[in-house]
Amino acid sequence: MYSKSASHDEVEASASITRTFTTTNIPSSSEDDVIFRRDDFVGGPVTTATIRFPPPRVFMPDDADKDDQTVTYNRLKSQARVVFARGPWIESHPLSPNKNNRCYKTLAYGGNNCIIGGTSTIETVSGMIFPSSSSSLAYLHDDPSSSTRVKEDHCSINRRISVVAFGGRRISFLSGGGLWTSQFNNKDSSVDTREDDFVSIPIAKTDSLTCSYLELSDWIHDVRLLNIQLQHEENNECAFLLATGMANNNCEIFGLRCKATTDEQDILLQPTRLQCITCDVRCMLYSLSFHGHGWDNTNVLSSSDVKLPSLIVASGTVFSEIVVWDAVVKSQEDKDDEESLDELVKKWLTNVTTDCTNNSKASRVRRRSMNRLKGHLGSIFSVHFSPCGHYIASTSDDRTVRLFQMQPAMEQWQLIWSGWGHTARVFDVSFAYPSSFSPHPILVSSGEDSTVRLWSPIQTKEVAHPLRGHDCESVWTVDVCEGTIVTGGNDGCVKLWELSSHIQKGKDIRTFVVPNDPLITTTCSTETKTTPSDTAATKPRKKKTKTTGQLICGMELYSDHMLVVATRAGGLFSLDIKNSIWTKHKLWHYDIISAKDKSKLQIEPKTGACISVSPSAEHAIVGTTEGWLIVLSLDSPCGSSIHNERYAFHCPSHRPVQSISWIDNDSIVVFYARGSVIWFKMGKEPVPLHVMVLGTPGISLSFAYDRQSIYIGDSRGNLAHFDISQSCQNEIRPKSVLKAHKKEHVTAITVMESTGIVVSVGNDGCVQKSKVVNGELQRLISIPVECTGLTHIWNVHQSNGQEDVILGGFYGNDYVVMDPINGYEFLRIQTGGRQKRQDFCIDFSNDSYAMAICTGQKDGSNVINFHLSHLLIDETSALPRVNHRMIDRPYSIGVSYHAETVNDGCWVKCRGDQPTFFLSGSNDCSVKLLQFRNGKFISTTKLPPHESCVRGVCSSSHPTSDTSLLVTCGGKLTMEFYLLNHSAVDVDSSLSCLCSYRTVGRGTSIDHRMNAVRAIPLPSDRGYHHFVASGDSEGNLHIVIVSEHSNNRKTTIGQIFEGNGRPVLCLELISFNGFVFIAVGTTSGEIQLWAFNITMLSGCCDRAEDEFYNLEGVYPAKVCEFKAHQSGVNDMSASAIPGEENDSLLVCSVGDDQAVCTCVISLEKRLEKEQLCCKNIRLSTTSCASASALKSVHVVLDETTFHRVYTSGHDERVTLWEFDAVGMSLKYITCVPTGTEGSCLDCFQYTRPDGSLTEVCAVGGAGTELLSFNLSTLMAACALRNGNFLLITAGAGFSKDSGLTTYEEAPVSYKEMCNPAQLLNNHQKFQQFWLNFSQRYLKTKPHVGYELLDQWCGGGQLPSLTRQSSKVSPWWVYTSNVDGHFARFTSFAESLCEIHGNAMQFKCACGIGFANGEPRLGPDWEKWNKEVLLHCKDACSETRVHMNDDNVGSSSLLLCSHCQLPMRPNVLMFHDTDENVLDSISKARERYQAWEALVEEEVSTNSKSLVVLELGCGTNVPAVREESEEVFTDCAKLIQSSSVNSGDTKGTVSLIRINPKHADIDLPTNESTKMISIYDKAESALKEIDDWLKVLEP
Repeated sequence: MYSKSASHDEVEASASITRTFTTTNIPSSSEDDVIFRRDDFVGGPVTTATIRFPPPRVFMPDDADKDDQTVTYNRLKSQARVVFARGPWIESHPLSPNKNNRCYKTLAYGGNNCIIGGTSTIETVSGMIFPSSSSSLAYLHDDPSSSTRVKEDHCSINRRISVVAFGGRRISFLSGGGLWTSQFNNKDSSVDTREDDFVSIPIAKTDSLTCSYLELSDWIHDVRLLNIQLQHEENNECAFLLATGMANNNCEIFGLRCKATTDEQDILLQPTRLQCITCDVRCMLYSLSFHGHGWDNTNVLSSSDVKLPSLIVASGTVFSEIVVWDAVVKSQEDKDDEESLDELVKKWLTNVTTDCTNNSKASRVRRRSMNRLKGHLGSIFSVHFSPCGHYIASTSDDRTVRLFQMQPAMEQWQLIWSGWGHTARVFDVSFAYPSSFSPHPILVSSGEDSTVRLWSPIQTKEVAHPLRGHDCESVWTVDVCEGTIVTGGNDGCVKLWELSSHIQKGKDIRTFVVPNDPLITTTCSTETKTTPSDTAATKPRKKKTKTTGQLICGMELYSDHMLVVATRAGGLFSLDIKNSIWTKHKLWHYDIISAKDKSKLQIEPKTGACISVSPSAEHAIVGTTEGWLIVLSLDSPCGSSIHNERYAFHCPSHRPVQSISWIDNDSIVVFYARGSVIWFKMGKEPVPLHVMVLGTPGISLSFAYDRQSIYIGDSRGNLAHFDISQSCQNEIRPKSVLKAHKKEHVTAITVMESTGIVVSVGNDGCVQKSKVVNGELQRLISIPVECTGLTHIWNVHQSNGQEDVILGGFYGNDYVVMDPINGYEFLRIQTGGRQKRQDFCIDFSNDSYAMAICTGQKDGSNVINFHLSHLLIDETSALPRVNHRMIDRPYSIGVSYHAETVNDGCWVKCRGDQPTFFLSGSNDCSVKLLQFRNGKFISTTKLPPHESCVRGVCSSSHPTSDTSLLVTCGGKLTMEFYLLNHSAVDVDSSLSCLCSYRTVGRGTSIDHRMNAVRAIPLPSDRGYHHFVASGDSEGNLHIVIVSEHSNNRKTTIGQIFEGNGRPVLCLELISFNGFVFIAVGTTSGEIQLWAFNITMLSGCCDRAEDEFYNLEGVYPAKVCEFKAHQSGVNDMSASAIPGEENDSLLVCSVGDDQAVCTCVISLEKRLEKEQLCCKNIRLSTTSCASASALKSVHVVLDETTFHRVYTSGHDERVTLWEFDAVGMSLKYITCVPTGTEGSCLDCFQYTRPDGSLTEVCAVGGAGTELLSFNLSTLMAACALRNGNFLLITAGAGFSKDSGLTTYEEAPVSYKEMCNPAQLLNNHQKFQQFWLNFSQRYLKTKPHVGYELLDQWCGGGQLPSLTRQSSKVSPWWVYTSNVDGHFARFTSFAESLCEIHGNAMQFKCACGIGFANGEPRLGPDWEKWNKEVLLHCKDACSETRVHMNDDNVGSSSLLLCSHCQLPMRPNVLMFHDTDENVLDSISKARERYQAWEALVEEEVSTNSKSLVVLELGCGTNVPAVREESEEVFTDCAKLIQSSSVNSGDTKGTVSLIRINPKHADIDLPTNESTKMISIYDKAESALKEIDDWLKVLEP
């Protein structure tokens, strides 16, 4: 135990503390969040979810088969999409597999494309409406020519907007997402761009500014949209009305004009607030719902005759009432209106059509409530109108669902039904009308008890078992779309159920009575006590005959719809379930002969124990307690003339028979009650192939077989592994035995074909995964499942090839079939008790199942109840549906994640610092391991949960190992240790449980918990070991050493060091200079630093016995203690500072005081004690670093750019800071809003598939969000910011970003005309060809990258460029492009080298016939040169015509003003010898080379910095690329030479290569050089660099 904490005075006496305080003003909204990409988001509550179907315009009646509507229905339903919202994200997924498998995801209120940020952080989406898609396929039943079909023109809003999302105070409008929207300028109304990504439609705020959302004055509960048909639509414009219902019981009506942008490729919405309608009942609402025919996205309002349809509001209040009122009345004759809404809309439409600005203020109207509905006893969470408008369904925190009906005669709403069944608050309800089952509405509700319930209010009961599938308590949303129930919960997933199948399950029960056995009578005498005196008088009692009931010894389902029953009276019956026909077979114990000697056997029927049917259903085997196995035929009924041989066999030393299982038609496995298992090869005389003896006290119950091994589970929780690669009739013992399920029955086993993992289940309710390693069966991981006892396990293959496990077991008396990964229940059957004799079978290929439950009656008979799938009852279905296998149907969408706040998370790194997983722990006691690939989380693995909340997680890995140690900690002072093998095929086989940590001799409760844990690798000669430290709620440190070697120890112990009693909130480990430092943060705001000697810790590893590490004698040394925060230290990040003269540590912490504390601790080593002491402490506190408490911090020390500090907290944003270790200061850089609070944060760097070096930050809270940026662009920005000289080298790829073609993409004629000899043949053709190119160059606008370069150089945005020097220019451009775009910018006019000339200039062609002063040979050249000699003058060489709008489009021949000969472009062509062109290019080259020489001298002698910025230079024509490398190499050599001569390092040179494919650099490097590769297009890369330059401005 370490010593008591020293006082502040003692610490300050031993180490000087320097404190500085600064205050930072962080902007409330950041406009520079474009630095970060918001890559992914997992978890978080699904607040709304639905299914959308193709709109009526997609259904083409002329092409459809009218005789087979089911085909059309299935085709359209297969195109449906599931759309849901999690936090600020909206996702669109295909409903059916193998159909439009692309998924779409976007930020609802804009992200990086948001032009103006709002005043608040990004808000959660609470609802959506869908103008471009349909809520059902009911329109298939409509007449195609009916007037009810909506006319949808090419500019209708239904074709423009796919989603209207709302939540908080925001409304956004999105297009795309696979939801049947079209481009704005698309004239063909039959084209729907389903494959488009989501695109946010901008909303005009001012004349020049736009935003990605519309912000209102209060929280929004519901919206409705009314389309308007404009009279004049030549400009592709449209308009619509938007009704919004808000939390203050108001309704606001907006008019929105949909207008084309300047380039006519996008649209812009111009909102106008027309009217605010207020209900006279002023209250706060938790829910609100609209109803109005015409406000359902299908009606179109004509602008020529404005008559608004009515709009009714149902408001769910906080005081248990539902207020019903009219927001829009149809007549508009209410005298209280200041102005009719019809008239307001007309005026607005007039302004829209005349393009005038509406400056009028919105009118205000007050409405009286129509009804105030009572019945609920709590706040109303949800209220919905039925589609017909005759019903209102509501839910409340009183745990009820209630239904109100409109009474037309009374014009009042009346409560007609209340549904009780939920055990917690009910959050949402939806209507469903499955007409094949009931003409009345069926309600589907969801709540806080993690269930979804189906109600029939008319029948006043639930019509199906509660649906369970979410791995959380709160199921927030439910909807029913075309017979499919869709729900969303707190686990971040959407679950789907088929309504019809679950309602039908209650009717799929059949009852049969087992036929009677032959009567068996037994005689028994009743003894009475007598005395000698009355013996003679006592008369003998008469013997009574006692009739016994029917005793069933075996029952089994086979062939999908058949059942066989064997009784202990010898009866053998089979039942055809489909046809309800019993067949009596010959008594199973009659006419039995011995398979060995063919003698006739007398079998006692009372010894019957079990029965099993072969896979072919031809034979059955009855096992007896005497060990006999009787083979019977099921082909012939009793009394049949067909004779089938019946025989029996046994092993004399093995009995009684417990159960029988068929491997195939030729092999069986027989389980005996005394622990032996025999594999028989069937035939005329069955032969035992393998006789396996477990050697455990349990009874063999289950088995699984692969080619070389068999695995057997017993009744004492043991799992045995046998090697059966060779046949052996002698008894064989298991190779290894694993205690897999405590002391509970191992009921089922399977082997995963793809990985060889053995999966077993038992009565302990756990799924145990094991694997054979080096011949030994080793435990991987055990996951509990919410079942009181598991009995079945199925290994199934999905259509995509994925192998999964489906479980069957009991939840109380209910039998459940479920997916253990997603927690989804496929099936739930009430059995009446698990002790009854029952059998269950399921076929996943056609979704059929059957369960037989046998119940004995009082009269001695037996009744069998069958629970059957609808496929076994009726091959047809009343409703058309898309049939998929149960396991293939997408019943779960999204990554299942934590249901509550993520407390801690960390990246798990493998060799090469390439992280592949993210480990997280949550308040819901769960631990998740997310697999990371290509910037996304692709899957999740569930680890065993803790008893209480998980407070801390961490990972540790050795640099030379392919494994990582995972550690979790939480309640009851526990830690769990796992090993992750990165080289394994999949996650299931890579994860194994090592051991657990439990405190010894301490009374712990649920309130005593580990709050933080960290681990680092330890050096050792005995394998891989890790040092783990954890801090608890009593202020103690727990120290553990863990080995990666697997052992039989389930628990490990460590050393506890008592602290000062203040709870530990966070800690960090740093391995540095021979010591392990532990930085501890407590609730008092103090940070303590302790040190362990690594040599002593490694010695403990080497002295360990049986993986037991004795830490006695290992004590930490207290280095320092200081006050960092006014309140608790919530998180800290620590690291050794590179480049410091003294040994220094950086500790950065955050707390509830909204401050960031950075501390540099300087250390020195005392050689006499081999300890470290603290020399001085430099503290810097940055206050007001957040608007609320800070919860997490992470430090990235980076010498190439700048030291970065990330912070996050309750303000739901991540802030990036620059840390200056010299000045001890934090500089605010930027911040980005997130969809969750930042309770934890961790960063890493990895290389994307395109080669980009990326830094990604995972922020945990209500889910986990990924933020990232291209680290190469930051490195480029820092190099440019510090560069004194800039050389810009540009290739064809740079011009391509402006829309110009490269040489590889140019037509064949370009290569032909790129020869001056073509001018001789046809002056007009040659010149016109090049004029066309010049015209295109002139009309093409240079992309924004040119402007950015101009701003950097001429605009002064690169402050380090040496502009004050008149000796040399600070920048130069070297390009092979001939488009003349650089010459348009004055910054580059005097510092430009165009090595191939400029096509925007034409020169006299008089010199094309000469080479080096000699005339070129050939008749054509001789003729041309004669003309030249006659007319050419000296001034011709200086003639230059600049192309502009006046001359570039001329069809006349361009002639030299001096000699009247044709002119040519000032472009270097193939075989070009024209001195007029060559001289101008040579002069430019000479100027450039002179500049290069001066710059190299400045860099090498005056410690300057040169940056070579290469843009779009490919490998096909590598001239510019080679120039960049040559300048870089030459400059590096000069610097190196100067450094050798002078003894000091001089200057630096950096090469930044931007290319989407070939950005790699393979050049020698040293400390004075820097090479940066950016795999991106030049334009987008320059934008990202410019963003960094802006935020890095001093």
